[in-house]
Amino acid sequence: MTGPLTLRLPPPGVLVPNNDVDPLPYYYRPLVGRVFAARLNTGLRLLDGRYRRLLEIGYGSGLLMPTLASVCDELYGLDREPEPAGLRERLGRLGVRPRELVRAEARATPFANAFFDGVVAFSIFEHLRAYELELTIAEMARVLAPDGYLLVGCPAVHKLMNAAFAGIGFTGIEDHHFSTIADVVAAATPWFSVARRAALPSLMTPMPLGWAPYTTVLLVRR
Repeated sequence: MTGPLTLRLPPPGVLVPNNDVDPLPYYYRPLVGRVFAARLNTGLRLLDGRYRRLLEIGYGSGLLMPTLASVCDELYGLDREPEPAGLRERLGRLGVRPRELVRAEARATPFANAFFDGVVAFSIFEHLRAYELELTIAEMARVLAPDGYLLVGCPAVHKLMNAAFAGIGFTGIEDHHFSTIADVVAAATPWFSVARRAALPSLMTPMPLGWAPYTTVLLVRR
């Protein structure tokens, strides 16, 4: 890999949404798509080097898998929803062959202790209530090897962001977003240290966690 890791957006129509709220279509809209891609790129740029085994939490339509596959030897995916029909074939057309796609909750995965050296979770942890977040972070600590990385990206959780989501068609988001990126870091403190962080827009990176519209944090397993 040369230069920062950035989203490799598959050609339109190759992948399909895995449910009615899958954000996949937004990535192909002229203006909104740039914002959606920018939030992922904010976090992807924090990853460097190559990973032996990399897990994506909430792989959904498989949108991010071509990008993640470029920096790992074995790619795994976990989602609470069933694997979309034909997903492996669609990914195969892009040259991506995940080692394993499993259906499970992130707080109770089927993987062995210290199995991964990298885990990625974009726009997942904000959906977890406090007790779910604590269990999930503990599970991530279990499946990550020492010095392994957990990359987490979360939108801000407040009334202004609720209005912004409603403006692009996600009404009632306040019934689905419960935890902030600051909550994530606090829950991770017993096992992880913050290696790097970045915000969108970038000028808000030095500000307190959660102030920016979107914040990503790279945590390292102690």
